[in-house]
Amino acid sequence: MTKARDIADFKFENIVDTGTEGTKVASGTTAQRGSTTGQLRFNTTTGLAEYYTGSEFKVIDTPPTITSIDVTNVVTDLGGTQTFVITGALFANGATVKFKDNGGTEITPDTTTVNSSSQITVTKTRSSFSNANEPYDVIVTNLSGLTGTLSGQINVDNSPVWSTASGNIATVYEGDTVNVSATATDSDGDTVSYSETTANLSGAGFSLNSSTGAITGTASAVATDTTNSFTLRATANTQTADRSFNIIVKDNGILESAEFYIDPSNSNSWSGSGSALTNITTYSGKSSSTTNLSLNTASVATTGGITYIETVSSDTMPTATIGNISGDIQNYTVVFFAKQTATNGNSDGGMFFYGNKTTNQGLGGNIGSSQINHYNYGNDSYFPIQTYTTWNMYTFRKVSNIKQVWYNTTQLTASSNTNNNTSLPANSTFDYGGRNAPSDYKPYDFNLGFCGIWATNISNSDITYLYNRFKGDYGL
Repeated sequence: MTKARDIADFKFENIVDTGTEGTKVASGTTAQRGSTTGQLRFNTTTGLAEYYTGSEFKVIDTPPTITSIDVTNVVTDLGGTQTFVITGALFANGATVKFKDNGGTEITPDTTTVNSSSQITVTKTRSSFSNANEPYDVIVTNLSGLTGTLSGQINVDNSPVWSTASGNIATVYEGDTVNVSATATDSDGDTVSYSETTANLSGAGFSLNSSTGAITGTASAVATDTTNSFTLRATANTQTADRSFNIIVKDNGILESAEFYIDPSNSNSWSGSGSALTNITTYSGKSSSTTNLSLNTASVATTGGITYIETVSSDTMPTATIGNISGDIQNYTVVFFAKQTATNGNSDGGMFFYGNKTTNQGLGGNIGSSQINHYNYGNDSYFPIQTYTTWNMYTFRKVSNIKQVWYNTTQLTASSNTNNNTSLPANSTFDYGGRNAPSDYKPYDFNLGFCGIWATNISNSDITYLYNRFKGDYGL
């Protein structure tokens, strides 16, 4: 036999290899594969060892492993493209990546770059992901077909979006009830909750409803007009959005020294039920004898957005007891908004009365067809008539025994003026809108608004303040 034949016929059985470097096997491209069952070779095209089963070549490989992905939440509202960096081991050149949603649908990245055996960078448009299909698995597949999976890694969670504009959301006066809301929505349909990142609301008298975003409470007292700034956070699932707001609380000014004041449009004075309006003055020196305003047979009505006390000639006028205005008083102020549409048969409609009706120890104001009467103890001072069939503010003020009448912010000139000291009984009754029995002066129809009473003469600027503060409530 020839030497070549001898070698060809030589058979190896149960080969035992020695050494440390390894055994060289046949290598070649995919195109150079053989077709003998059991062949073992190194494929230079794939860079992997392989063997032939008789029907196909099987790759000998270890599957890749994924340890993390840098982006685990996709904010689809941002639009555009999201970049992901996948970290792991045994990533082969030519490896592919898929994202699989909770329904089993696979998404192919727009670009895939195998940076190294431990890192792959891919990109995908954010709109390809949806909240309804979260979470998404990350799958890396090597050319061998072996895969590595990191399950439930990517969610779609957009940040909530504020519906309420930033800045001022309410302007109120100290002591006013506040009920406003700052709200946000979430495009994923997640429930939105609210919190304050600052700590300013409670100090101003307010609280935040974490479920609705409602801000409620009673404005705390302030020395001057105060802007209360705060930041709210809207949270939807894991995402948040912050926004800054403020509530301005204005100083009550001269109202803080009123012996008595009521305001039908203020829920602290009138809540829409009951038979009396609450005297809501915060005056620390107020007499303990001063009471709320009893409506008697009058009622509270709202017309054209204006809330007021409505009286007719058959009514018993609303009444209150007023303390701190008694004796030989030479200074006082009564301010109110009113609209009168008709007078009684004497053409002399009472606007208010304070004192003892039986002894006529009192002070008051009437409006007739041609004049306004400001009287003390039966001594009349007359002022020119003004338009009284629309809402206006009237001020009856006595300054060092001199009686005055103001119409809105204009002081009227008396056509005749009789001044005298007024000796008033203590804790007398105040009739609002007329004078009750025994001698009645009642208009047929008198609509009454805000009313404040001071045991002193307030300043001209205070009169202007009151007009500017309440005029909007009466369409002025």
